[in-house]
Amino acid sequence: MIDTKLGKENVPTIIQDGKKLSMKFGFFGLGMGGTSIAATCADIKTNIKNNHHPYTALLINSNEIDLTKVQPVNVNTKKLLIGNGKGAGRDISIGEELYKEKFAEISNAVKTQFQDVDYVWLVAGLGGGTGTGAVIQAIGTLLDTGYSGRFGMILTLPRLKEGKTVLDNALQRLQKIGSVMESLGPILLVDNEKLFTEFSQERPNSSVSEYLKFSNKYVAEALHELNIVTASYLPTSEYHFDSSEFEKLLKTPGLLHFARFTEKASSIDASQQLSYAQKLEDLIKQGVLSDGYDLKDAKRLAVSVLTDTMTANRLFTFEFTKTMEDLINKISPTALEKPIATYQSNEQRGASGVSFYAVFAGLGLPKDRITEMVQEHKKLKELENEPKEKINLFAGFQSESSNTPNTNKSFNELFGDSNDNNSKPLNAAEELKNKLFD
Repeated sequence: MIDTKLGKENVPTIIQDGKKLSMKFGFFGLGMGGTSIAATCADIKTNIKNNHHPYTALLINSNEIDLTKVQPVNVNTKKLLIGNGKGAGRDISIGEELYKEKFAEISNAVKTQFQDVDYVWLVAGLGGGTGTGAVIQAIGTLLDTGYSGRFGMILTLPRLKEGKTVLDNALQRLQKIGSVMESLGPILLVDNEKLFTEFSQERPNSSVSEYLKFSNKYVAEALHELNIVTASYLPTSEYHFDSSEFEKLLKTPGLLHFARFTEKASSIDASQQLSYAQKLEDLIKQGVLSDGYDLKDAKRLAVSVLTDTMTANRLFTFEFTKTMEDLINKISPTALEKPIATYQSNEQRGASGVSFYAVFAGLGLPKDRITEMVQEHKKLKELENEPKEKINLFAGFQSESSNTPNTNKSFNELFGDSNDNNSKPLNAAEELKNKLFD
């Protein structure tokens, strides 16, 4: 049943198995991390029997081996190799130049691949060469091809142990994107430090490849569930976070924080609000993909609660609604819009589970996490610049041969002048297009 408040342009897309989507997404993946996540998102199925994939993806990389390793299930996903296939070597200036060389071809591919989608997610892993280097140019592509106001970004943050170059690359792009954030769509950060730590604690014997598959699927399912819950279930009150409101939320500039969790219905007693309100607050702040945000700064938010019909009849009382409203007003008192919607489903949600979905839009960058990255980068830079004692490993050695080389001679003295006067440094990357700073 479609909500009569929706305009024609906001009518949800009906999927064959009865589920609906608020919006048709396209995923524009860059580099190894970005293409892996984008492909997994596009591989989501809404009807296994008919093999129906509601989303599509365009995958771009400069490393042919890495691009080949990504094997999409969705036949509509397309790949495009840029450069000579050898990659960018974690050099963001090379990654940007390789993208610019294929700018026109990529623009045409974007127009073709995403002509029928409502909203595009630009996906890049921050830290490498191709995705990090090309992300600014890719924003320009989406602006040039008519997606202004209809795209957001999914950006991954590197782990602290990945080294100074990776941290430097990520911080450069975060700083640049952050300076124009108010002119862009929402940004969904995927914090590999958070996810890797949680995964390694729960599955200590797993491999890194298993973690990558887990994290990609985690991102895909989290976004897809949010897209479904806003369009597929019957509201139990006059409050409804519908597809049009979801679209408005996805047009709010700033960081996007998403929390989802399921509690056993038996552990939630509507008559004893203090027994679960604090736990819900902690779970909301913990989030799914990243954390550390000041949720008091949220411009918009929405909370959706879903359970089976029997549990809904018992749980969704006036007291429950009041508890949720008090909790949300405590977390984000100045948000312009903060609907709390309750839904019932005919599906059994595992031992009468109650699923919570909370979305906060218009946030600033997570201060503590960015500070942590900056401090780690500074520490590694200081260690790199520390004066190192030169030790002559051959001190005290005296050969009887008269041909003993002088270990104090320079490389050029031993092998001739190796300077190549014809070599030139790489050209500096172009400035952001003026429209990004308007």
